[in-house]
Amino acid sequence: MPFLTESYNLNFYGGEPILCFALIERTISFLEEKNKQSAKKAHYALTTNGSLITQEVIRTFSRHGFSVEYSFDGFAQNIQRKPGSFDETVSNIEKILEFPKIRLEINSVFTPETVGCLSESISFIASLGVKNITLSLSMLQPWDKPSLERLNEEFAKLTEFLSSHYRKYREIPLKNFRDDGATGFFYCAGGQDRMAVNSAEEIWGCDLFGDYFLGKKESPAFRDYYFGNLDTFVQNHEKVFPQISANYARLAMDNFATPHRKCLFCSNLESCTICPAAAAFSGKALGEIPCFVCEIQKIRIAEKEKFWKKIS
Repeated sequence: MPFLTESYNLNFYGGEPILCFALIERTISFLEEKNKQSAKKAHYALTTNGSLITQEVIRTFSRHGFSVEYSFDGFAQNIQRKPGSFDETVSNIEKILEFPKIRLEINSVFTPETVGCLSESISFIASLGVKNITLSLSMLQPWDKPSLERLNEEFAKLTEFLSSHYRKYREIPLKNFRDDGATGFFYCAGGQDRMAVNSAEEIWGCDLFGDYFLGKKESPAFRDYYFGNLDTFVQNHEKVFPQISANYARLAMDNFATPHRKCLFCSNLESCTICPAAAAFSGKALGEIPCFVCEIQKIRIAEKEKFWKKIS
């Protein structure tokens, strides 16, 4: 509690956190009492695939004003996730939308195999009344030239849909295309204004780093980004935190590089946003950006610029 800001965010991740929903409820009860004593306010968030959502769970989300990041891949859902889960997911989304106190965000992931569903899926999700959609592209496998060409086509269709949607409703449901007003180089916020503890009681700058370093304890980089386990970190945080946090602080776009050149010399530097941990799942080291990721970013940036020109 002493280290938390007066208004802080607590995010529950998995696997599937609703598997431990009773524990989440006990955690909230515990924190609400602590918040009263410390004059602090918690904002709760949870990431879920929705398979265990019930009306009781939804009511709990509403009662505590949860932000819910719901993984739903649109028309790729039955391909990438549980077959037949599309209808159930749509039904759950519609139920959640009936509770205005829940801040719902849909995260849709597409791969080289499902990229052809991209624009139609985002359009469909927006038609359900979802106001916040995040588009994610899987980095677990390389995108070859044909899949990148298809991605380019799908983004062009997406730009047309978003332009039409904006003219009609004056809103941009896709968060990736919004102008957040930020300027300068993107940097990883892990270990800066956020931290994560996993089920092994390991402390990381964010939850993705724990996943990335799973089974890599012998890696030299492991020691650069690992804050220690919960008990040792609490005991030694004054020494440990500034040392490890400084390593996370170097994870900024101007320090990244593709196999061909440093990102510092790219004309898109201030428009490009790449999560180093997400990119590293492709098999590269942190800060090494695969060529296909760079090509994906060029497509994203170009279409976002086209979109803003269309609505200006």
